[in-house]
Amino acid sequence: MATRRTKNADTERLDATHIERVIEHLENKGTKKDACNILNIAYNTSRLDKLIEKYKTDKERDAAKRAEKRGKPASSAEIAYAIQAYLEGDTIDSISTALFRGATFVNSILDSYGVPRRQSAHSYFRPELVPDAAVRDRFAVGEKVYSMRYDSLASIEKELSEGVYRIYLLSDKWREFAHQEAAELASLEHLRKAGVDV
Repeated sequence: MATRRTKNADTERLDATHIERVIEHLENKGTKKDACNILNIAYNTSRLDKLIEKYKTDKERDAAKRAEKRGKPASSAEIAYAIQAYLEGDTIDSISTALFRGATFVNSILDSYGVPRRQSAHSYFRPELVPDAAVRDRFAVGEKVYSMRYDSLASIEKELSEGVYRIYLLSDKWREFAHQEAAELASLEHLRKAGVDV
């Protein structure tokens, strides 16, 4: 079945912030026409009602699942998912949403397992330090590692000289070869032992 496209499809504002604003607008006796304008959708009261109803249902379900998990320790499946998703480029917010847990919960998993962290303002010339749990002097050809300089998963292609490797960067933004010292490569072996498929 083909997806119906509207003339505003690229500019519709259906995020939580705008839908909350619409709900508040309608509770204060605002018009549905203005509500549609806030969301930048065509004037369609039926669609507007469905969008609001779906948002409320999803919000209630999310709150119920979060309440059910509150205070419970992380399961091994949650730990593996959080680490795997983060290494593959997912944001803390998207992982937290998927797990129905808070961002603090996700960050504590990443910190306690020594997961190499992406930099908010990545600098090629000032890479982050390798976490203590991930420090190694030597790597095997074919081993998957994390490149702190490129902020990317990588595979070891060849040892060029002692402690210097040719790597292939696996992140979509790179997909190329590079040379890097072992001191800037994070081992993922300790994460494999925790059940993460890397």
